[in-house]
Amino acid sequence: MPATNHPDNPVRAWLAAVLRGETPRLPATLAVDPPALLATAGDEGVAALCHHRLRASGGWDRLPPALRDGLTSAAHGAAATALLWERELQAVLGALAAAGIPTLLLKGAALAYTLYPEPYLRPRADADLLAPSRAAAERGWHILQAAGYERPNAVSGDLISYELLCRKPVTPELAYLVDLHWRPSNTVLFGQRLRFPELAAEAIAVPGLGPHARGLEPVHALLLASVHRIAHLPQGDADRLIWLYDIHLLARGFDAADWARLTTLAEEKALCGSTLDGLRRAATEFATAVPGPVLERLAAGARQERFDPAADWRRWRHQWREFRALPSAAARWRWLGQNLFPPGQYMRREYGFRSPLLLPWFYAVRMLRAAGKLLR
Repeated sequence: MPATNHPDNPVRAWLAAVLRGETPRLPATLAVDPPALLATAGDEGVAALCHHRLRASGGWDRLPPALRDGLTSAAHGAAATALLWERELQAVLGALAAAGIPTLLLKGAALAYTLYPEPYLRPRADADLLAPSRAAAERGWHILQAAGYERPNAVSGDLISYELLCRKPVTPELAYLVDLHWRPSNTVLFGQRLRFPELAAEAIAVPGLGPHARGLEPVHALLLASVHRIAHLPQGDADRLIWLYDIHLLARGFDAADWARLTTLAEEKALCGSTLDGLRRAATEFATAVPGPVLERLAAGARQERFDPAADWRRWRHQWREFRALPSAAARWRWLGQNLFPPGQYMRREYGFRSPLLLPWFYAVRMLRAAGKLLR
């Protein structure tokens, strides 16, 4: 896993303490290397948030000038980017609504406006929108295409991906990214645990993004935030501080009725393991308060699900669980085919060749690379 997520990383530990509202003294080893600290804060998604917390505490003036300058620059950059994103996302939501395509904001795009004091404090690389169906997402893609968006080269089998990535270049360094989902999670394992009708029925308004913006209510949002973490276990970044802080803020607002509903839904949707792991990791970093009976029920459900995050970070095990989650032998064969033999057009763009005679060679290259990833 990346060093930034290692529990003994002193940079990460200092950043987590800042987010807890403490005013920790900067260790001498970090004081002499501000670029390393700033890089980790960026990787963890908390540079602007740490700037905000430190300025509100008594620890700001004790920081080295180079670190103060770096955090201030990161916060100003995040604010400017968030303003650009806000205008673009309002335009996207308006265009989709005008075409009669209902959408729900997922993850950071909604949480930035419903959980955080200022939207720029919750950075996000893209805007995730959930449509009612694949057909609706495809219609949405055509709307975005007319607005200047394009589709990057990507594997697109119906058992491989449940989203359409749309990209609108602004400058050589900046592009707007919109993911049009037709399932809340882009995984076989979790993709159908939460469905559009039930999420839409209890969705909440997101006024900061205009009249067409709706996001998940807090209990659904916490379930999805926990699932999102687990989907990132094989990549090694499941414990990014910003993702755990999302869970912390959501849980902090729960009352007894919310906790009861969370445990009931987690049991019904077989999401006890992912929810328990997210809450435990948030509690480790931010002392998130979770009622004991909630932890006990989630732990019992996790045992029934045979959920083991200590093993699931291995890519091969995660892929095996995805494979086992498919409903039939025919679907499993089709999943293998889509993974190993994507369309020739994708292969030519991905590997930069033209002759169809080279296609078998590059399929072999792809399989060898996939095997290497599984074994690492």
